[in-house]
Amino acid sequence: MAQLNSILVFLDSLLEQNKYQDSSLNGVQVGGWEMPIHNVAYAVDSGLSVIQEAVSNGANLLLVHHGLFWDKPQAITGCLREKLELLIKHKCTIYASHLPLDGNPEVGNGCELARVLGLTDLEGFLEYKGGFIGAKGRIKSTSMDYFSKKLSSIAGAKEPLVLPFGKEKIASVAIVTGSGAFAISSAAKEGIDLFISGEPKQEAYHLAKELKINVIFAGHYATETFGVAALAKKVADKFDVKTLFINEPTGI
Repeated sequence: MAQLNSILVFLDSLLEQNKYQDSSLNGVQVGGWEMPIHNVAYAVDSGLSVIQEAVSNGANLLLVHHGLFWDKPQAITGCLREKLELLIKHKCTIYASHLPLDGNPEVGNGCELARVLGLTDLEGFLEYKGGFIGAKGRIKSTSMDYFSKKLSSIAGAKEPLVLPFGKEKIASVAIVTGSGAFAISSAAKEGIDLFISGEPKQEAYHLAKELKINVIFAGHYATETFGVAALAKKVADKFDVKTLFINEPTGI
């Protein structure tokens, strides 16, 4: 049975939370009670319904990608107050990791999705606010259809938006999960055959077409389930705790 502080030290070291100039408050956002940890919940978002499910299942620690606190002070009222009341009442620590979890080579969203897609020779992709926020790799020459079908099958996925404006055969892929449409130009500049992200922007269509690069958007939520899952597995393996995935797809 692990003490909370031991897990937090491990998480901070693995994720290099202070490396990024992030808009998110990375690390412990609420809690920090020094106590034995039995159950760890993990989720993409820190919505009220997610926190309710975590505490109702006896979670002492909740790992999330999208936390409660971002780049400006917030009034502790309404739903935010309800979330804090629940966490404090049940002594459930919430731990968030945004950009650090996107770009981490061991458990990051980009690298984990790349492994699922069968990419090899993985490297960090796109330095942003202190470190890499994505991943890139190679694959034996294959079709866009392979990637579209593979991405359709991931947890919480909607039908991918496919912009087939590049080569017919794909050998190199770059990934920035979530809201990564801004990285299309960087991928094209590096000569990448296919760029994958989560949430599209209107300008992505013409940008991809003009730069002659293939792009697939597979959903913000769906592409960011991988990091928290890999992180929770690391914690479970090292500290022998039970884990629970709170899966609440947003359709976005």
